[in-house]
Amino acid sequence: MRAYLTETFGAFFLVLAFGFTGDPLAIGLTLIALIYIGYPISGGHYNPAVSFAFFLKQELSLPQFLGYVLSQTIGSILAAVTILFLSSSVFYVEPPTDTNLYQQAFAELLFTGIFVIIMMIFSLSRSQGKRNLLGLVAGLTFAGMLMITIPISGGILNPVTSIGTALIDFINGGNSYVHVLLYTLAPLCGCALAAFKYVYFNPPREA
Repeated sequence: MRAYLTETFGAFFLVLAFGFTGDPLAIGLTLIALIYIGYPISGGHYNPAVSFAFFLKQELSLPQFLGYVLSQTIGSILAAVTILFLSSSVFYVEPPTDTNLYQQAFAELLFTGIFVIIMMIFSLSRSQGKRNLLGLVAGLTFAGMLMITIPISGGILNPVTSIGTALIDFINGGNSYVHVLLYTLAPLCGCALAAFKYVYFNPPREA
């Protein structure tokens, strides 16, 4: 239960950072703090793409994976409600109009994959020193990936950021739900490729 509550907590504050700032560096710095808070308890995923990769690597069982995703989604929904309450406006993300669906999907897939492989390399290392760097490296990587993808796809790289905010937007009469499939399938495909790459290049566990 502590792990699930931690994932809810982390997803909540991560989506708040998205909604209140939209600034990649602020989001990345927030993620650094959240990973250092949550890593000893849940691994500090806060992202179904990360959890799915760890499930594929058999670091999470199916019930654990589903529990993580549910917890992350709840955190995202609570964050969207909080943003609405504090700002009186609905936060949601949609892709730019000057890029096409294929460009958007490729960006979400590729750069989510890069972020996830970083999470796996540092989380699953047997080196304590390397694990200690996880929050810093992952947070800065996420910030960098957002800087690249925001002009192309809107920059989500985390399905629950779209799912939770689109739900609140829908309740308030919006239609951002039409982008949920893009922001869910592309990152999940990216994380699957990241998990495959990790297993291929690290047959046992990384030393």
